[in-house]
Amino acid sequence: MSQSFMGLDGFIWFVGVVEDRNDPALLGRVRVRCLGFHTEDKEKIPTSSLPWSHIMFPIDTPSMNGMGQTPSFMVEGTWVVGFFIDGERAQEPAIVGTLAGAPSESAETTLGFNDPNGVYPKYTGESDVNKRARGKTTDSAAADNKISIPESKFAAVYPMNHVMETESGHYKEYDDTPDAERIKEFHRSGTMYEVYPDGDKVTKIVKDNYTLVASNDNLHVKGNVNIFVDGNTNVNIDGDTNLTVVGTTTVDTPTTNWTGDINLVGDLDITGKSTASVDHVSAGISGKGHTHTDTPGLGAGTTSKPK
Repeated sequence: MSQSFMGLDGFIWFVGVVEDRNDPALLGRVRVRCLGFHTEDKEKIPTSSLPWSHIMFPIDTPSMNGMGQTPSFMVEGTWVVGFFIDGERAQEPAIVGTLAGAPSESAETTLGFNDPNGVYPKYTGESDVNKRARGKTTDSAAADNKISIPESKFAAVYPMNHVMETESGHYKEYDDTPDAERIKEFHRSGTMYEVYPDGDKVTKIVKDNYTLVASNDNLHVKGNVNIFVDGNTNVNIDGDTNLTVVGTTTVDTPTTNWTGDINLVGDLDITGKSTASVDHVSAGISGKGHTHTDTPGLGAGTTSKPK
């Protein structure tokens, strides 16, 4: 049996820098310039001549049929560690992980081992670990003049806050800092939700909100509900509406326009003037068409029952 095959032909590993991630095969591969194997001189070895590196995903990503986390998330300028699948030929690299650091200078686009686009690193002189994971908040106050929104309870202590942030600024946090445990999901527009250590939840939507429930919806609020609407409110109901109120119902409005019949069981007390533009019928008696007849011999101003 041949003693030279994958696994027995020597393990050749490398450290390198990602210079291209626009994989034409859409497999999540990247081009890596490897220290010692490649020169920084891009005239001798341009980025386009570097081999595509396959990525080793963790065991919770199947790397099959779109399942798990895909594509890989490295940017130009990312430092990586890998090995050559083909051993000493060193033409089939595979990446096993990335290396964080503290960049000391910006990218030099004319040299290899740098981001050719000059985008990364975006800052220098501090750790590559996310600022929020290092306890530096980037929050701004979510002020509102109608309701009192509690301030964020951000008090992250390294290394207890686990942060995932994308290039445009979206991020998720799972903060396990003792007595400051939080969950937060943030969109770069400012739309977000955050769960506080005591279980409070704050949701902020900076534009329109749409919710579709394809079947039934049930809501139980054990406390009070306060709703403020700065514009108009439209409610369209195709079926019936049943409203049960144990206490008193108070409606404070300058004008109420009602189209349709009203069936009232109970007393109606009116303070002010009641005007019927068409007619008002009570106990079968028309308010506009009935007449009163003076009964001779009765006191002045006394009439009989209306007809």
